[in-house]
Amino acid sequence: MSLIILRGVSTYGMKITDVDDIVAHRTKWTPLDAAAKAPMTKCMATTTARDEYQAIYTPALTLVFDTFLVNNPNISAADKKAMGIHEYKGNGKNPLPDPTTVPIVEISYGAPLQHVVKFRNSDTNRVGKPNGVGFLEVSYKIGDPAPEELSDANLHENIQISGQTITYLLSQRGKMVYFFARWGTRRGKYGPWTLMFSAIIA
Repeated sequence: MSLIILRGVSTYGMKITDVDDIVAHRTKWTPLDAAAKAPMTKCMATTTARDEYQAIYTPALTLVFDTFLVNNPNISAADKKAMGIHEYKGNGKNPLPDPTTVPIVEISYGAPLQHVVKFRNSDTNRVGKPNGVGFLEVSYKIGDPAPEELSDANLHENIQISGQTITYLLSQRGKMVYFFARWGTRRGKYGPWTLMFSAIIA
């Protein structure tokens, strides 16, 4: 976050409002997260408050990451390393191929108001990503009617590790979520989308 504040406008191509918005989200989320973890304050109420706001904060972070950080040539290698942005370059002679397969995705249930996103490589049928893939991109829509086309799925998550969670608001309990998913690389290359799949928020 410190690098976004320091260089977001001058180097990364962000507007001051982009920086201010994500800093405001961070400022609100930090004490909620601390209260949900501290032994003296950890309880269902503080955990619910943190998780409800995380459902707002995570998409905001993802938007900044996807729009300004992932494939931005103006970001130095040192800054990318500090922010955990890894580039997959192959070995030069044999560059890593763009993804061509469709992921196998399973949605299961963890804590209340959470979906656990698990994925497998369809080439190997094993948990994990194909060589060179950085993340599973998930686009989804909450609530009926089901999306008629991909553009109707207006929410997005980049799932780095199989078993990562998506958290929802208490007011969204009982609604159906409709998903599409595909492999993505740090070079901005993407594989084909899955067919639509769905799960209810419990």
